[in-house]
Amino acid sequence: MTERLRGFSKKKLLVLDELALLLAYFGALFIRYRERFHTWDDIYDGMYVALAIFVVLVQAIIFMAYDAKRVGSFVHDGIKNIATIVKGRIMLFIAVILYLYVLQQGVNSSRFVIAAFIGLDLIFVYLFRKVAIIRYLKRVGDIKEEVLELYAPFPSDQEIKEMVKSGNYAKALIHDRNICSDTNRDTDRVIKTLEDCGLHPYVALKALDYQVRGGIVSDIRDYAAVPFTVRSEKCDVFGIHYAVARTEEAVLHVKRHIKELSGQYICFSNVHTSVMGKENADYRKVLNEAAFVFPDGNPIAQFQHKEGFELSERVAGPDFMEHMFRATADGSLSHFFYGASQKTLDELKKNLKEKYPGIVIKGMFSPPFRAITEEEDKSYVEMINNSEADIVWIGLGAPKQEKWMNAHKDQIKGVMMGVGAGFDFHAGTIKRAPKWIQNIGFEWLYRLFQDPRRLVKRYLVTNAKYLWYQTIDKLRR
Repeated sequence: MTERLRGFSKKKLLVLDELALLLAYFGALFIRYRERFHTWDDIYDGMYVALAIFVVLVQAIIFMAYDAKRVGSFVHDGIKNIATIVKGRIMLFIAVILYLYVLQQGVNSSRFVIAAFIGLDLIFVYLFRKVAIIRYLKRVGDIKEEVLELYAPFPSDQEIKEMVKSGNYAKALIHDRNICSDTNRDTDRVIKTLEDCGLHPYVALKALDYQVRGGIVSDIRDYAAVPFTVRSEKCDVFGIHYAVARTEEAVLHVKRHIKELSGQYICFSNVHTSVMGKENADYRKVLNEAAFVFPDGNPIAQFQHKEGFELSERVAGPDFMEHMFRATADGSLSHFFYGASQKTLDELKKNLKEKYPGIVIKGMFSPPFRAITEEEDKSYVEMINNSEADIVWIGLGAPKQEKWMNAHKDQIKGVMMGVGAGFDFHAGTIKRAPKWIQNIGFEWLYRLFQDPRRLVKRYLVTNAKYLWYQTIDKLRR
């Protein structure tokens, strides 16, 4: 990838970003002060002239400190390009607000101009970069490469050559069973054939019975290694004992310890439930009695990093579900889904069967949206246990699902996992935020716009409380 980027000039990209910025700046001024635009430099004693110089300089600093380091990734990834642009505009907006505040020009400046400037700049930067990237890719060739996957037992040399000719492949991924010397010799043959065809061959890694996935390999003493268990150390947030892990290693741990986890439950706690745990000792106890509490929120994952926990990340419930579905698509573990509406469950089953054909779903049940009787509860537990499912997904929403799992600890035979809206996301009944929004940590804002009436208090008030409690805890240390 680095060689293919040699012709892509960061300096030209900076110039394009600055041109987009100036176009957006003067566009905003023209819209707001159309009648006086020819004397824009005199408005409020040249305030907008000074601001123009300031934003040009700040934009250059942001580009060199942030964007320039990510050119290689966002040239080939449209989502990362958008994420980079959005983050850069947020930093620029904050810088402008601070500038106006320090110089006490907030009253004189037009809020419309500032808002329109940032909005137009975001649009123009995206368009300018898009054109530049398209021209670059047109010149060097489209680098979106298809990958030819080959599984043991491997086809003959002639069959491989026919496969290569039939597609636009540049790489090949070899899934080697690696069980005997004969298989290894056959793999060598395949590699040689692929090399002769001009392809770059890769061999998928296996560790014990685990097909190694991305996002789990660690460098230990110059060796590529895979963690097979979630580490025992915890990171406390408001007295809640959070596990420290990455999504794929959490999935691997659960798979390998599925029998030991039977009857226990796993929670995915975010800022909202963390604040609830801070304010309610009983709910905090429910969370801490789980086998694991994973951080389903960027602020909590970032706190773990600040506390020195390396190789940790946000383990969101919906992401964990996706990784687990993929890991059990071979039928190695079975699933039961308890919660949500029947419509959601029907769509969920349909989607899972289409995406993971080998997945084993032992049952689905939508409990009534009312208080259930003791007899009903016993019948539901019996139904779940009779299914003999290894994993029981609970989608009742927080804090109800955590309390339900705690009340049924050691009664349910499988391992329970409270994933809230994860049912709806994988069913497609609620659209999840695009990856670039997730990457910049604004998934909560996306959900807020989806359902403002229900979530405004949960997110805005709770987020403010989280920051306040974190500040207080930091001062007490």
